[in-house]
Amino acid sequence: MRSDRVKLIGVDWGTSSFRAYLIGSLTAPLDQIESNRGILSLGPGEHERALAEAIGPWRAEAPAAPILLSGMIGSRQGWREAPYVRCPAGLDEAARAIVTIKTKSLGLLGVVPGVLDDDGPGGPDVMRGEETQIFGALAALGRSDGLFVLPGTHSKWANVRGGRIASFETYMTGETFAALSNHTILGRLMTARAKDEDAFAAGVRAAQGLQKPGELLHAIFMTRTLGLFERLRADQLSEYLSGLLVAAKIGAASSRGAGAPVVIGAPALVSRYRDAGAIFGLPIETAPDHCAALGQRALLEAWRKPA
Repeated sequence: MRSDRVKLIGVDWGTSSFRAYLIGSLTAPLDQIESNRGILSLGPGEHERALAEAIGPWRAEAPAAPILLSGMIGSRQGWREAPYVRCPAGLDEAARAIVTIKTKSLGLLGVVPGVLDDDGPGGPDVMRGEETQIFGALAALGRSDGLFVLPGTHSKWANVRGGRIASFETYMTGETFAALSNHTILGRLMTARAKDEDAFAAGVRAAQGLQKPGELLHAIFMTRTLGLFERLRADQLSEYLSGLLVAAKIGAASSRGAGAPVVIGAPALVSRYRDAGAIFGLPIETAPDHCAALGQRALLEAWRKPA
């Protein structure tokens, strides 16, 4: 590795995962590291040592490279809290709110803030880490507007206008699936999950028929009865439930004429959203790879701009 090729060491540090990127001028990182050393695996005072162990060889090769951390590492449960910036929030707003940490082993670090939407229905909504991925997708696609979806434990649906996150909503899609599968009587009917396109599509079509908010709860219970009466096999129930939960929000987006969402995430999850969108007649665009790294590079450029 040539140190003059390195623009940045970027770290996407979440609750349960750790990803670090050696970032140059190319779209793909020069190198990357991934582990399960998320913030919940560390106690107070352990963050610097854990980070130094992970990226120490990179730091030795590129001692002058800036280091940016994004994700839950900047939360109250992380290393140093980086307060939220309010919507509408773009690169400039986020860069101005970056919090710095002075370390003995790694030098100065920057911690990217999360984003707060305090104007939505029901109360405040927050994100940490997803904003960096959205900025990366915007840079890679050359866009300044659109609907961006980040599936996962807490799925985010974000509206971007003029390069700034104007509003967003969080849906507990992945966490709800895990809770229902592992901690309810419904889960006791399920056997080992295997990909089943027909069962997933059946769940999506069930979501198409939802009209009122309470109907999703009824449809979730019917996942159990479909198993009880052997309309679905035990090894199909997980796929059906997955399709139902994924498509519940897609149906709402489709009915509002929100346009083609851009999905940012792991290929397997993106594929699920594309399959569900096809049933609704809603085209789903796929974001480029490495959006977190691309977003960190864009944030670095905004951070370095003269005030």
